[in-house]
Amino acid sequence: MNFLSEINDKVYLSELNIAGTHDSATAYVSMENAARCQDKTIAEQLDMGVRFLDIRLTKKGDEFYLIHSLADCYSDKEKTKRLTFGEVLSDCKSFLSENPAETVIVSIKQDRGIINRWFFPPFYNKYIKGDEDSWYLENKVPTLGECRGKIVLMRRCRVWKSFYKTAKGGLNFSFWPDQARKKTTAKRVKLSGDTDAVVQDRYGLDLKTKWQCSKHYLDIAETLPKKLAVHFISTSAKTNGTLVGTAEYINKEFMQYPLKKGTGWIICDFPSREQIEKIMTSNTEKSEEI
Repeated sequence: MNFLSEINDKVYLSELNIAGTHDSATAYVSMENAARCQDKTIAEQLDMGVRFLDIRLTKKGDEFYLIHSLADCYSDKEKTKRLTFGEVLSDCKSFLSENPAETVIVSIKQDRGIINRWFFPPFYNKYIKGDEDSWYLENKVPTLGECRGKIVLMRRCRVWKSFYKTAKGGLNFSFWPDQARKKTTAKRVKLSGDTDAVVQDRYGLDLKTKWQCSKHYLDIAETLPKKLAVHFISTSAKTNGTLVGTAEYINKEFMQYPLKKGTGWIICDFPSREQIEKIMTSNTEKSEEI
């Protein structure tokens, strides 16, 4: 669906409500009860209207595989083939080729192994170098006109300062502190210039507390001028041993929530098509104001 095609080019992505998925590649995953957060493939999510993908990776040799912590992600229901980032990238580029007025935000995080600054440079060299025109790689929130038809890189892994002498690393969320069960204010992430971001990702809260926390930051998002608000309404709390029941509770509450324009990027587990449409269609009023 082309949810962004009618929105004015001058609108910043930080002014839009963007539907996203948490641990986006877990439709086919090992350790399902603990690790499965989605029931749609990447291609199916993009077709539904998802425009933010939460990608967790591990590097083995020259390959980058999709994972969720200790669980491995697969390309097929039978789990015979490990899912690589190359396949995810192909899905994104195919979608944008067919829908050039849209954009896709891809968040990259190393999610296994020794976390170090050597992870991202080989990722860049394998998937971005030589194809920079397919990506938005600045460390500032773009207008929609600047990123139509492109993948917006959001980087949750650090690099050495020397990296910036030869390349650009996208939106720098590498200093994103872990929140888990903390009940403090949403965490600030300083980007370049006068643009900040705030992130709510209290994944360790029980489902009812998590919704109250999520609702609070959804409520106050419009009071954060010049800030990008990223809301993870997902939680690791399980219902009957899986994440499905938890997501049903949170998503039901969200569907009853009076979502306002300019609330931010909303990251979900197991969202329905109706939930995605609620988020993405809320932007029309914003566009008409420009």
